[in-house]
Amino acid sequence: ALNGETISSSSIRQAIETGDFDAANQMLGREHALAGRVIRGDGRGREFGFPTANLDITGLCTPPSGVYAAHVRMDGHTHRAAMNIGLRPTIKEPDPRLHVEAHILDFEGDLYDEDLEITFVAKLRDEEKFESLNELQNQIAADIHKARKLFA
Repeated sequence: ALNGETISSSSIRQAIETGDFDAANQMLGREHALAGRVIRGDGRGREFGFPTANLDITGLCTPPSGVYAAHVRMDGHTHRAAMNIGLRPTIKEPDPRLHVEAHILDFEGDLYDEDLEITFVAKLRDEEKFESLNELQNQIAADIHKARKLFA
């Protein structure tokens, strides 16, 4: 029990889905991590100059949509990242689906088929729709800057 409440998988899922990482971490007895394999995306992040690792999240419980500062663990090393979880409303897709994509700071390399483990540090902002791809690109740059400052 935690604070008189019974701990259950549904209470842990609810904490994650509402972004209450502190409660989820306490109930789990460790940091909540989202783990998945890197899959091919549409290459949009690379086009913008901010390549992302897109995670296969099939069947996983994800935090609320938004932009986060996070730690990404792969091959025994931890990297800092800015990541997006959401439907990417600015990008017109015929069949919008949930994307989980991480821009790993100061990293270059091929991550396809790598297994990543992500722990969330802080939510930077909610997901929003921008008027243009240029506005979105500028906001991504600002998000990355904000994540870097948070880690400094």
